[in-house]
Amino acid sequence: MTNVEKKIKIFIVDDDEFSLENIALSLPSDKYEITQTGSSEEALSFLQNNDYDIAILDLKLQGMSGLDIIEKVKKKGRFTKYILITGYSEESAFIRANSLGVGEILKKPYEEDQLHLILKKLIHLKRLEEENLAYKEKLQTENEILKNQINKNFNNDQNIMVGNSPLLNSALEKAKSVAEYSINTLICGETGTGKELLARFIQRNSPRKNNSFVPVNCAALSESLFESELFGYEKGAFTNALESHAGLFEVANGGILFLDEISEIPISLQAKLLRVFEDRRIKRVGSNKEIEIDVQVLSSTNRNIIEAIGNGFLREDLYHRIASTEIELPPLRERKEDFKSLVSHFQNLYSRLFNKEASNFPDDVWEHIYNQNWEGNIREFSNFIKNYILFGTITKSNNLANTTPVLANDNSFQFKDNNFQELEKVKYWMIDRVLKQFAGNKTLAAKHLGVSYQGLAYLLKNNNT
Repeated sequence: MTNVEKKIKIFIVDDDEFSLENIALSLPSDKYEITQTGSSEEALSFLQNNDYDIAILDLKLQGMSGLDIIEKVKKKGRFTKYILITGYSEESAFIRANSLGVGEILKKPYEEDQLHLILKKLIHLKRLEEENLAYKEKLQTENEILKNQINKNFNNDQNIMVGNSPLLNSALEKAKSVAEYSINTLICGETGTGKELLARFIQRNSPRKNNSFVPVNCAALSESLFESELFGYEKGAFTNALESHAGLFEVANGGILFLDEISEIPISLQAKLLRVFEDRRIKRVGSNKEIEIDVQVLSSTNRNIIEAIGNGFLREDLYHRIASTEIELPPLRERKEDFKSLVSHFQNLYSRLFNKEASNFPDDVWEHIYNQNWEGNIREFSNFIKNYILFGTITKSNNLANTTPVLANDNSFQFKDNNFQELEKVKYWMIDRVLKQFAGNKTLAAKHLGVSYQGLAYLLKNNNT
């Protein structure tokens, strides 16, 4: 028997044994697979745990009624069709049956042919609904694939290293060797220079290119979630650990883990990474079982390494494990020969994205591009091109990172009480002043103050003055 000819599954519940037997005998065994019971409790269990094409239920049963059973088991997405058999004319029961989506109500006494015609009709309806759902799911899947492909194409366009300057080419050549030999590497560079882009470039050129690439925002790893996020946890390891959960090292197994801004991990937590690099094993929180991992770890930082180690932002022993080699990404101001190719790249990208016509930039735009210092690097440059394509003007916001900070008129803190408590006020006065200098931009303010973005956010959160 082929799949097309598979038997139709019928479930029958009737506490009248004679009636139950008559229905079962009227349905040929070569066409129907029959399950039957006279118990309402048994019927509920069968219907909750099995799928049937048709369920035939008597209205009056011992315990629950046929409609009670239907109400309890009817689920959205399940295509079982229901036939209610009754010897009574109860308008309220018929209204309820209709609201529950009962396909047919068959009144006793009925002819055998009448039952067969109803079965044929409901089976046809059920198959149409299944075909419609399958078609809908197929369309959704195709739409999702198409959407993913569009996003992938857009992301691929975004996630490429554009330019041919000697400094960039040197970094890319080193990255290719890192990719080929799966070397743990530290990528250094200012904010916005494209450190994650380079990490993805390494993946695309790596034997691991078909495996996972797992980026981790280290600045967002809180102390309480550090181990469970990176190493995973077992069910019951802590409150709300209702299921076991793989950590990011496991997710990246066989592929690449990118620890973005690794120097932002609190120094007290960095020691927990040492054993992972040494032994290539992890233990989930709440487990004694060690899991072997094969992960290439790429890390990044926007800090000067010597200063980061000296100022306690990065453990020296961890540095030697994450940096088998280093790649330095040059700031954009040192690769001005790439401006034309970058403009062309982002202009094409955003023109397609916003359905705008790509046109030549006028001289004043080019003059602006070449005269800027681009402290925000590629990220700032990309935003400038995006805004120009959208609005067609050079706005002040495009040049925020490069404006000379305007100092407040009050250039000094006025001490009044001359005690140590005022030192705390000085700290927040200085933070407030720097934020005003950079028009509220916390990233630039944090860089100017020599603290991490996370550290500045913490200070602002705890400022009660």
